[in-house]
Amino acid sequence: MNTSGLLKRRSDQPGWTQPWHTWWRNWWEARLPRQDQLTLTQKNLYILPSKAGWSFGCVFAVLLLASINEQINLGYALSFMLGGAALAALYQTHANLHGVSVRLLPLRSVHAGEVLTVPVVLSNRHKRQGRFGLLITAGPRAPEGTREGPGCPQDVELPPGSESTVELDVAAPRRGWLMIPRITIETRYPLGLFRAWGYWRPHTSVLIWPALDPSAPPLPTPMSQQQSDHLQEKARHSEAMPEGLRDYRRGDPLRWIAWKKSSHALASGTGLITREAVSGRSPDLWLNWDASALQGLSTEARLSRLATWLLAAEQQAQEQGQKYGLQLPDLIVPCDAGARHLKECLDKLATWGRP
Repeated sequence: MNTSGLLKRRSDQPGWTQPWHTWWRNWWEARLPRQDQLTLTQKNLYILPSKAGWSFGCVFAVLLLASINEQINLGYALSFMLGGAALAALYQTHANLHGVSVRLLPLRSVHAGEVLTVPVVLSNRHKRQGRFGLLITAGPRAPEGTREGPGCPQDVELPPGSESTVELDVAAPRRGWLMIPRITIETRYPLGLFRAWGYWRPHTSVLIWPALDPSAPPLPTPMSQQQSDHLQEKARHSEAMPEGLRDYRRGDPLRWIAWKKSSHALASGTGLITREAVSGRSPDLWLNWDASALQGLSTEARLSRLATWLLAAEQQAQEQGQKYGLQLPDLIVPCDAGARHLKECLDKLATWGRP
């Protein structure tokens, strides 16, 4: 049989030449599908002796061999008593995690370089048995002694039939979509001889905005009316609100509300819409990719400065009523103001140039 030809054909298949650790990771991830809610059962729970457990096992073996060799009855009794206690601890450590449910709460975007807070709810559905000494960690565990920041374990106690919410810190080093890292739930209760743990891979991802620029200059001056009208004309082909309409702000008179437009907006889950006279309001502020203050900066530096300007423009809009828009290569966000508009602009910056 020509085995060389068979091996050659197999090596030509995609993935055949991958290293062993890639095969192991793919097999392991296939056993842990991403989901936003998980219940720990015997199918996804693991248990092994801890360092103290291995030491206890060595002492137990020495004591048992010495009792057999010397024929000491009290040694037999002590060995069997310690062995029974270890077996009982093995069962109770595994049962301390069995049946615990975890679910993910809604996430909020942050800027790159900041710490993302991941809220997680742990539930104990058992009506008579509590869950004690639980530790939950997101991503790689931080070094011993670290009490705050990404990778620090959070202690959880679950009385019978109760829930508890913990907030895990996850590093957000760069902009774009971020998948929540693997979360580990473990326990060593009650004796610390065994470590039982389970893994959870959440499905929901969160959008990370560009980092803020601490050395950003003040906001640029508004464009001329001709330039602003030209950009608004280009933006009018998008799904933006027509000229003269804006989101409702606290203090607007009821007569300003555009009830017909507001009915459609409320049906789609947004807020009220009010009318605004085109004449008499401040000229629109456009944050342009080709602004003079952005010349010579790298792509990520430009996005960071634009993100900083967007926050300043939103604060200025709340104080002075001046709208602002965003212009990127092949992308224009029409002028508006409000939390929804700010989020839209930051989301566009976060995903711009990314697949």
